[in-house]
Amino acid sequence: MNKVAITKCGKYEYELIKKAVGLLADNSDFPDVKGKTVLVKPNILSDSKMEKNITTNPLVVKAVIELLKEKGAERVWCGDSPGLPGPKFKGEGCGIWSVVQETGAEWVDFFDGAKETVFWNGVKAPQCRFVSEADIVVSVSKMKTHQLMYATGAVKNMFGTIPGLNKSPMHLYARSPENFAKLILSIYGTHKPEWSVMDGIISMEGAGPANGTLRQTGLLLASSSALALDRAEAVIMGYDPKDIPILSEAEKEEKGSTDASYPLLSAEEVAIPDFRRVEVKKRGIVNSLLLPFLTRFFDKKMAERRKAPEFIKEKCRKCRKCVDICPAKALRLDTDHIAIDTSKCIRCYCCHEMCPFDAIEIEKPN
Repeated sequence: MNKVAITKCGKYEYELIKKAVGLLADNSDFPDVKGKTVLVKPNILSDSKMEKNITTNPLVVKAVIELLKEKGAERVWCGDSPGLPGPKFKGEGCGIWSVVQETGAEWVDFFDGAKETVFWNGVKAPQCRFVSEADIVVSVSKMKTHQLMYATGAVKNMFGTIPGLNKSPMHLYARSPENFAKLILSIYGTHKPEWSVMDGIISMEGAGPANGTLRQTGLLLASSSALALDRAEAVIMGYDPKDIPILSEAEKEEKGSTDASYPLLSAEEVAIPDFRRVEVKKRGIVNSLLLPFLTRFFDKKMAERRKAPEFIKEKCRKCRKCVDICPAKALRLDTDHIAIDTSKCIRCYCCHEMCPFDAIEIEKPN
């Protein structure tokens, strides 16, 4: 059974994190990296300052890179590609670029030689070549809620292997959480990470993954199974794992794939009862049965049932990031506000993820 190691780590202090990461490696089937090329894939949703805790903390990335080097990795690559920045992005604002330089790892540009790949249901998109050229992939995610997928973790972190703006149009072909989960799982399946770490020292609750509320959680987690790790995250947040689309769809593909044993702390004993979760929208039994046969119809109908984003005029700085990221072209910048065509909006909430000013509201979290 998959081992998920969970340990407490109360603050972003390097020596504490390094010790904790070493403990996780010893208790979670850490892969043999000796003489290997390893790709470290942090979660850089946007290149925001470290203090905002939108990205994986650079000290966690540093501890992982140092561990890989100590275990004999010959070469360590590190990279990510947020939704808006283009080629030559380096993760300087969040501090991860500095850590890569400090540790002697190599930053890789996910646009460099990206290869067109066919994913679930024939959806095509370029994918960074490093995920397939590396011998070992390590996903280093951040514990956060997510407006569409309810929680985001180690598996969805691999969505970042699709460079830049190539990600947002993929929402057009998978509009329901269930189908988007299938798409994410197909991307994840191109090269499943051999080891995954989750930064839960400070997590995000409420309106994640970018505009939620920070929560001192004081945890670091790791597993050789990203799915089992994400199941532990769901339990800690207080979700029923069956309600998390990525986990439920993975179980349909392979029963038991999200199961876990806990050699250190269990997810249940560190669960947070009052964690502010995104409300789960459940599909009716008829819709669930017909979804595989009428995918486009039910995707559209379910999207229409979800709440459209609302734009808070007083907070908006008219930066246009929401307009640029919108795959459905449902937004436009008028003279003094963002206008939305709700008939075009597919409720993917990419705009909400990219807004740096918390000027977009979906709905009040539980």
